[in-house]
Amino acid sequence: MIYSFYFKLFQLSWKSLKSNIFRSFLTTLGIMIGAATIIIVVALGEGAKQDIAAQYSNMSVTTILVNGPSTEGSKSKLSVDDIPVISAIPAVADVVPMLTGKVNISTTENTASFNVVGTFPNFSSVANLTYSKGGFFEQVDDDDHTKVVVLGATVAEEIYGSRTPDVIGQSIILGKKEFEIVGIADYKGGAFGPITIDEAVFTPYSSSYRYVLGKNGKFSFNINAKNVDLLEDAMLSLTKVLREEHKLGATTPDDFKLKDMGATVASAQSSSQTMAILLGAVGFIVLLVGGIGIMNIMYVTVSERTKEIGIRKAIGAKDHHVLTQFLFEAFILTAVGYLVGTAASVVIYYVLLSFGIKVVFVGWSLLLSLIITFTVGMFFGYYPAKKAAALDPIDALRYE
Repeated sequence: MIYSFYFKLFQLSWKSLKSNIFRSFLTTLGIMIGAATIIIVVALGEGAKQDIAAQYSNMSVTTILVNGPSTEGSKSKLSVDDIPVISAIPAVADVVPMLTGKVNISTTENTASFNVVGTFPNFSSVANLTYSKGGFFEQVDDDDHTKVVVLGATVAEEIYGSRTPDVIGQSIILGKKEFEIVGIADYKGGAFGPITIDEAVFTPYSSSYRYVLGKNGKFSFNINAKNVDLLEDAMLSLTKVLREEHKLGATTPDDFKLKDMGATVASAQSSSQTMAILLGAVGFIVLLVGGIGIMNIMYVTVSERTKEIGIRKAIGAKDHHVLTQFLFEAFILTAVGYLVGTAASVVIYYVLLSFGIKVVFVGWSLLLSLIITFTVGMFFGYYPAKKAAALDPIDALRYE
């Protein structure tokens, strides 16, 4: 019986809102936008988080990137000749040189431009490479300037139409020189220092310098500290030994730059989180505006229906009956706003995907939006409902 009574109140609330549907729509508009904003903000934040994770997935928090020249413009003396003194630093675990540059890579059928990376054999283990075909080159290849090459997965797909083509032992042209393919790396994702592994080809350092890049290549080091606690010591020692090795005077600026990749990752994640918080705050403000809209319209509704409320109370309606009916109206407005906002967020999600924007749907964002939306909607709907319930029936009947 009691459920039937409250269902009747719900029907009355619904009928009242339907009687002025355009005003009801405008009332819920802020709730719709706010609910959708919160869901999309969470999706954008998660997308940014995954992008950052992918971008730096091949970099350890102990990685230090060293390149040149410095921002002061000094000509850098960084070279493979620095490796012995760097390797002698107690805090350093690995030193990987990289000579990089874009060149045309071609077969008899296809040509594309990708990064050529001249490096040492230990690049494979430091970057945790695995292979779909063949493997990485060996030290003897670097010692003998052997013209061999390992293809990144995206390069193989672009040139041969597959990430795992059977081309081991075949030839490919780097620039103007013919190299033998000895390996194809599995798809890796993310970057390693200045290059994206999947979009690069790897050759022995000596071969890349002699036959492909020469002095036009950009030189850098990827250096790993033995552990994160030794990272600061490693950077201080690197600065000291490189300045000494390059014979830089006390007033001469560094001819190299050190970048702590762990700090870079943390900074990128912090920026992403800050942006997500700011966008989330915008969504919450929109919801507050929507809640204020509900409160204002309900005040108008209470004023318009003062005489009706007086009649109901005069024939026996209790305060909590009137309160419940108006709370039902606030609930319906909030629920419709949330449902339409959620549907709109799905549309926006796919629109963003179509433009190549990284968004990742997160299930808990629906619950978060639901909680915030209904908290705001019911909070702002309660006071007008309370005012309606408190009306004196005699005063209400006299109201014109």
